[in-house]
Amino acid sequence: MDDIMTEFDREVDAASVHVGKQVIDKLTGALYLGELIRRILLKLTKDKILFCGEKVEALEKVDGFPAKYISEIFSEPGEMRKNCRKICDEMEVQNHGSIDYFIMQEVCIAASERSAGVVAAAISALLRHIGRRKIKIGLGGAIIQFHPQYQEMLENYLKSMAPINIDWELCIVEEGSVLGAALVAAIAVNMNLK
Repeated sequence: MDDIMTEFDREVDAASVHVGKQVIDKLTGALYLGELIRRILLKLTKDKILFCGEKVEALEKVDGFPAKYISEIFSEPGEMRKNCRKICDEMEVQNHGSIDYFIMQEVCIAASERSAGVVAAAISALLRHIGRRKIKIGLGGAIIQFHPQYQEMLENYLKSMAPINIDWELCIVEEGSVLGAALVAAIAVNMNLK
């Protein structure tokens, strides 16, 4: 994973509770995606590429760019960037304009695309390992639930990465973590009964 980790990923990892662990989650999960983007936007601001280089207090604070902003940016059609303007106002950015909105949008796209690509690579590896000809892939979590284009991004990456001899289907799983915990508990109980 070191090959694809950026300086921003390393910062997110270093600030996490489980340093060096759950790396795929840190590269892909909604819990970390907003923080990753905040750090990128902060660097772009300090480099005077964004917001005319003026300090933005929200970007100086951990979780100052919540993942909900990513969903809001992606929920706008085409090149409309009203949500970017609204987000800048919420973050109390003093000086912002269309180029800033474009950059924010591009950073969110790049981070989301990379996330979907990493997840697709992991799923593709599992598909090869499992070796079944037909399989349903359960998707859950905040990024699937709230990111309006994530599932489509993931599906596009899977089409190019997954083995062509495997018939796979993506399925949304409501309350995925609860079901996963229940499944593990059921397996544990079943193993103890034998």
